[in-house]
Amino acid sequence: MTAFECTLCGKCCMHAGDALIEIEKRLTSRDFLCRQKVVGGTFRARVEERFLDAFRDTAENDRHPAWCPFLRGLPGEEGKYICTIHNSRPLICRSYVCCTMRIFDSGGQEAGKVKGRRSLVTGDADLARCWDEGVAPLATDDEIAWKSEVAAILGRSGYRVEAYE
Repeated sequence: MTAFECTLCGKCCMHAGDALIEIEKRLTSRDFLCRQKVVGGTFRARVEERFLDAFRDTAENDRHPAWCPFLRGLPGEEGKYICTIHNSRPLICRSYVCCTMRIFDSGGQEAGKVKGRRSLVTGDADLARCWDEGVAPLATDDEIAWKSEVAAILGRSGYRVEAYE
């Protein structure tokens, strides 16, 4: 298994951002007092120097209302997003991993991902069928053995599995 590596898709912060972080007060041009909405408590967020331009270039009303207030598009990289407070983000953000596995088709394109413990998210009908017929019936609490078996089952159907710790 490999360590999870973020692809900068931004989906985690687009769909849960406003539910997690609320800016209570601007302290300086780059420091904010924020509230963690889910777990409670406050924290100080600091926009990193290297992301200041990206943070300033997007007016508050130009952002989608469901996004984290600190999510911004990566300049010059279409479809890539950055956390402008990455080094001072709260624990709930630090511990979040969007998936425990990524599944790639024979052409190397991501065909699906496993979220949570064992929930497949895919638009690939063949992968969904392989999952339902071969993976879903697996019954083991040994996570390492389960991931290995998933890789073997999907591998026989031409998929490559990247499992994360």
